[in-house]
Amino acid sequence: MQLCKSGCQTPFGPNNRYSTQINPVSIINGYFNNDTKLDLAIANDVLGSVSILFNNGDGTFQNQVVYAVGAFPVFVTVGDFNNDAKLDLVTANQAENTISILLNNGNGTFQNEKKYSVGTSPACVTVGDFNNDTKLDLATTNNDDRTISILFGKGDGTFENEKKYEVGSHPQALTVGDFNNDNKLDLAVVNSNENSISILLNNGDGTFQHQKKYEVGSTPKAVAIGDFDNNNRLDLVIVNQDANNISILLGNGDGTFQHQKTYRVGAYPQTVTVGDFNNDNHLDLAINNQMRNTVSVLLGNGDGTFDNQKTYVADAFPTSLISGNFNEDTKLDLVVTNGGSDNIIVLFGNGDGTFPNPTTYKAGKVPVSIAVGDFDNDTILDLVTANSGEDSISILLGGGDETFQNQTKYRVGPQPQSVIIGDFNNDSKLDVITANHGNRSISILLGNGDGTFQKEKKYRVGPNPSYIAVGDFNNDTILDVVTTNEGENSVSILIGYGNGTFQDQDMYEASLYPKCVVVDDFNNDNKLDLITANSYSVSMSILLGNGDGTFQRPMSYTVDSGLIFVAAADFNNDTNLDLTAVGWGSTVYIVLGNGDGTFQEEKRYDIADIAQSVAVGDFNNDMKFDIVVANNYDTSISILFGNGDGTFHDPIKSTTGSHPYAVTASDFNNDMKLDLAVTNDQDNNVAILLNSCP
Repeated sequence: MQLCKSGCQTPFGPNNRYSTQINPVSIINGYFNNDTKLDLAIANDVLGSVSILFNNGDGTFQNQVVYAVGAFPVFVTVGDFNNDAKLDLVTANQAENTISILLNNGNGTFQNEKKYSVGTSPACVTVGDFNNDTKLDLATTNNDDRTISILFGKGDGTFENEKKYEVGSHPQALTVGDFNNDNKLDLAVVNSNENSISILLNNGDGTFQHQKKYEVGSTPKAVAIGDFDNNNRLDLVIVNQDANNISILLGNGDGTFQHQKTYRVGAYPQTVTVGDFNNDNHLDLAINNQMRNTVSVLLGNGDGTFDNQKTYVADAFPTSLISGNFNEDTKLDLVVTNGGSDNIIVLFGNGDGTFPNPTTYKAGKVPVSIAVGDFDNDTILDLVTANSGEDSISILLGGGDETFQNQTKYRVGPQPQSVIIGDFNNDSKLDVITANHGNRSISILLGNGDGTFQKEKKYRVGPNPSYIAVGDFNNDTILDVVTTNEGENSVSILIGYGNGTFQDQDMYEASLYPKCVVVDDFNNDNKLDLITANSYSVSMSILLGNGDGTFQRPMSYTVDSGLIFVAAADFNNDTNLDLTAVGWGSTVYIVLGNGDGTFQEEKRYDIADIAQSVAVGDFNNDMKFDIVVANNYDTSISILFGNGDGTFHDPIKSTTGSHPYAVTASDFNNDMKLDLAVTNDQDNNVAILLNSCP
């Protein structure tokens, strides 16, 4: 069977992430190659560059084309500076007190930059005709000298020397608009160190009146304009970084503004974009929240007021955002730059004011492990999470209609790091066991068969158990347990009696800091073996089973990184089990098995994110094993589709939540397709991603 096209290339949502250079901080859209499709320009401050991403017209973008600009560009915008009907670029280069002009050749390429001096530490640049000569001019905020710079355009792509005007302390951002209805462009400047905004009315000849200030929130970072109360007068919205809110200042139409009204958004908001996201002819707002990796959307009521925020997942450390119709469906979308993951993410609008978001369910504090089973014997799959931050597990019973009930919590040992299920007392009811990293124990909770569980019973294992797995190690048809013990570089084997109790542990040497263990028959002798991922010894330990509950001395398989998770499947269809592992970095290792307990040299795939755990399954229904990786340092999973010969396609991404930690695959809606459940340890929830393959 061939790889499914259309929906099966992205079974868990669109591949909506695109790479930029290091630390993208500002974004603007425009038609850069004259094809009527909105393209993107992104300023990358660390390397002093601008990335251009051309739109394919369906909401996807081509790989970036990079142009050099000045040192530490923190803002980018567009305008036709030489009157050739082609959009040009301008950046504010904070580290060298300049702006860079890149003229457009009209075919999607740009000429080399030309620089102009401005004030100290320019933080923002905006475009407008300030002297009414039909030629575009520029204005910058100069963050370190309490001024703005005005540069008059000559209409040929060149500019006159700057002229400065005094504003408030640390001017951060500015915007232009006709605030007093005299057909002259005025300026609004946010002053981040004095919690104010300065209004400078235009005299029409390129000069401006003395500023008038208005109070806003703590540490204003960005400003935008719009008519929020539908009275044909321009209003202002200001993003207040340290107050975690926005200020709305309604305009009186004479250049003055009413007292602010504030609305709460997420933590550390940075920028704002304005648009009609629900097609009701009222302007709405979208704000990126840097410390929560989210976007807040506030729908406007058309009278100057806004509904409470709805939040959507972005990626790591979102720095700026822009709105536009990028897939030509008449609905406004959002594009967010993410400084922590060096990419952009596209959030496609539904046209009703909402954007795609995974379905999430509340779990306990810091959920780090997840397992799936039918705990109430209703033939519907349920979930259990281990909550490391509060010494509990959460049970979420499935509703059978793609939903889950609210969690029920049970107490377990300190810092549960891993959870596993099985029928340990042979009563046909699923039980739960956790590995408790905070002491030398596992907790077993016997199931009652109705979705409830008995009080935990503890068993001693090695110090700092980090992972738990089950298998029948002595071939008596009774489930046994294995834990990895980080505190003394060992594994513990607990042989089950079949009544919910276990023998005292037997311990076996592994290697430095074993983080995870996988159980299967790797040498085809019908006896279960163990392989541990060792996070401090850049290796895996292979312990072949004797079939009587004992294991041989470990063999070592070395890679170039400490490993934190390992899983097994037959990736090349030779009936021998292979391995996939992830470690302290962005590499996914593929290790093909020889069928005798030995393995070939690893192959590597880069996912460009810090991996935490993996799950294996056939997610695109081509009868070949695929791999899903939880990327703990951002808000996504990476999917690597298998070719059936031990090789894999380049990874694609889907959004989950903040800091995904553990991932598991099951069919949650009974449609014969594997879905995903992902724990997000910063959001304290579980994200359900239903498979959209036809």
